[in-house]
Amino acid sequence: MDSDFSLLIGFQDFEPGRRSFNALARKTFGLDFEPWYRSGYWTKQYIPYSLSRDGEVVSSVSVNFMPMTLEGTGLTMVQIGTVMTDSAFRGQGLSRFLMETVLDEWSPKVDEIYLFANDEVLDYYPRFGFRKSGEVQCTASVSTTFPARAEKVDMEQPEHREKVEQAIRGTRSVSRFSMNNAGLAMFYLTGPMKDRVRYDPETGAYLVAAVEGNLLLLDDVFCEEAVDLDHAVTAFGPEVRRVAFGFSPCMDAGLERTACEEEDTTLFVLKNTLDFREKELRFPALSRA
Repeated sequence: MDSDFSLLIGFQDFEPGRRSFNALARKTFGLDFEPWYRSGYWTKQYIPYSLSRDGEVVSSVSVNFMPMTLEGTGLTMVQIGTVMTDSAFRGQGLSRFLMETVLDEWSPKVDEIYLFANDEVLDYYPRFGFRKSGEVQCTASVSTTFPARAEKVDMEQPEHREKVEQAIRGTRSVSRFSMNNAGLAMFYLTGPMKDRVRYDPETGAYLVAAVEGNLLLLDDVFCEEAVDLDHAVTAFGPEVRRVAFGFSPCMDAGLERTACEEEDTTLFVLKNTLDFREKELRFPALSRA
């Protein structure tokens, strides 16, 4: 690799570097991390490893530190994301250098390293020892005669964001497999998924969901008190007949399980610590970077 490149690690508080990183993310993925940073949700759990040249970030691989809980047992994981190289600098081994740097540092420290890859790069990550894995999608039937009661939450309002963040940090999880990374959850809930946040006055829970026809897509549930998930899914009224969970529900009765198939998304794991299909698990929807 050319010695003209400089390695930057965890530099979000260095404004010129952060702005250059954001510019490359906008160019590559259409993502802007600046509002996330300005809101205070970009924490030390999201660590960009970037190469810069002449003061501009030209390649980057990001580490998301992901403390997870599996049925009461803690696991430490790292999710790799935001892998990008400016088109003018591709083919020079920059991404490989960054991947090797990240894996050398983090592999001895955590139980698992994983990532979600699009179809264009399925042959790339096995070069570093990653293997394809799979997840399990849980669905269930829903039946209620009561009217919809879920209330839309305006995530543009600071007081609403504060309450949602508090619920996330203090939540009594409804998932067998959950994450402890409120900053990443708030990235979604103040950005791409901000229109999905609902409040259920009967359970006191915040529901991250969307309705498509008679199908409820329930990405997550956050509440500081125990929530009856069977009751929470009725918050969207009698038109909803089925629910697809974006997590692995603690409930068991009535669940249907199938292989999780998502377009242009493949899970890769490095250590194969967990067999997600065998344990009937999926990474929570809000944990995917």
